[in-house]
Amino acid sequence: MKYIAYYRKSTEAEDRQLLSLDSQEREALSLAEKHNLIIMKTFKESMSAKSSGRPLFNEMIKMIQSGKADSIVCWKLDRLARNFIDGGLIIDLLQRGVIKEIQTSEGVHKQGDDVMLMAIKFGMANQYSRNLSVDVKRGNREKLSRGGWPNRAPLGFLNDKATRTLVIDPTRAKYIPKAFELYLTGSHGFNDISDILYSEGFRSRTDKKVTKSYIQRILSSIFYTGIMEREGKYYQGNHTPLISKETFEKAQDVMGGRSHPKPQRLFFPLRGFMKCENCGCALTASLKKGHHYYYCTGNRENCEEHKSYMRENYLYEKVSAIFDGIAFSEGKIELMYQAAKEKSSNDSSYSDQVLQTLQTQLNSLKTKESLLLDTFLSEQISKDLYDGKMLGLHNDKILLEKQIQEAKSKQPVNVLEPIKKVFLEASRARKEFIDGDDSKKRNILENLCWNLSIKEKNIHTASLKSPFDLMLKTPKNADFSTLCAH
Repeated sequence: MKYIAYYRKSTEAEDRQLLSLDSQEREALSLAEKHNLIIMKTFKESMSAKSSGRPLFNEMIKMIQSGKADSIVCWKLDRLARNFIDGGLIIDLLQRGVIKEIQTSEGVHKQGDDVMLMAIKFGMANQYSRNLSVDVKRGNREKLSRGGWPNRAPLGFLNDKATRTLVIDPTRAKYIPKAFELYLTGSHGFNDISDILYSEGFRSRTDKKVTKSYIQRILSSIFYTGIMEREGKYYQGNHTPLISKETFEKAQDVMGGRSHPKPQRLFFPLRGFMKCENCGCALTASLKKGHHYYYCTGNRENCEEHKSYMRENYLYEKVSAIFDGIAFSEGKIELMYQAAKEKSSNDSSYSDQVLQTLQTQLNSLKTKESLLLDTFLSEQISKDLYDGKMLGLHNDKILLEKQIQEAKSKQPVNVLEPIKKVFLEASRARKEFIDGDDSKKRNILENLCWNLSIKEKNIHTASLKSPFDLMLKTPKNADFSTLCAH
């Protein structure tokens, strides 16, 4: 008899307890040696047998039907099939003598044997697979409800096997916000973002370029806001968000055609922040002889400033000098922080009211869920209507819980650390502006400045955003009480 050796391991999690392909091969070779079996060909397949359509299994069957082989050696029958189509085919071929023999570690199956036992074994394998699938899905739902992610971590996160949680990937996480930032400029498509991030070091787990289709998946995934979605249902995740929900929604608006950001092909870090003090026109920028120059557009009247061109590097020095006015000693900042912590317990009444309102809304949703369930159980509404309404209430509840979480983070006792960071950001702004790249310079301006007016190639007035405008007004020799008041 001419044997085919067939080894199969499912790629799905539910089959991990089964022997590996190498272990199955050792078992089969041991059988072959013991019974002097002639193995004509070996097939190793990594695919679930829950449904028909396995390429290598089908190739094996064709070889047997063509007469090139007539017997099979495998570890167990469930390696051949876990569905009734393939199992029935094996039984039929064995009954008709097309397959003469099946050797397994549990015994030998031949043409003249009673096939009832074989049919029972295939049926048990099928039912085991179905039950295991149900158990896995139930376990996944339970993990999701507890804030855990039951699958492989998306790019930007890693699976911590010790704690079975997701942790931020220190190598790739920084590229996720960057992808959203590039997309929201309106200047870059998925291909562009893939190329740009690849040039900046973004790689897949196999150290390959992240494709445009995966970039689109990243930009479409609410997972990066801290919310998990499975089959249309939201779950609050325990993982650290990489982007805000507002950023995600803006990206979805762009993707859905509801928003069209104006593209900017040339990147000028200072454009949009400066105007001419003389005529009030905005300063524009252009590339001339390899350098960026800024100048008044002169659109409103014949402005002499229009003739003055200023190199970007020249303006960097002028702009960075503004930040000297908001730089404080880091030692003094630490004193302010410690003093504010002592009085924070007396300033929490408003935030408590906000939290109470949100909690009341959440309780109302829970009441609606209970009433909806009572209505369904009393057979006053259909199951389809119940499922749709319940899903809507569930998703609203998850989003409201997210608001409550954010509101708690904004309570006085929880905002002190961010306030401290604001003062430190102001104190370090000048150095980071000078040392940073174009994107960093732009980010600092967006965070700190409204606009600047230019007169005779110098900054005439500077408007900073709150709270940096208050810092600008605070005397540098102010005592500790004055700093705290501001």
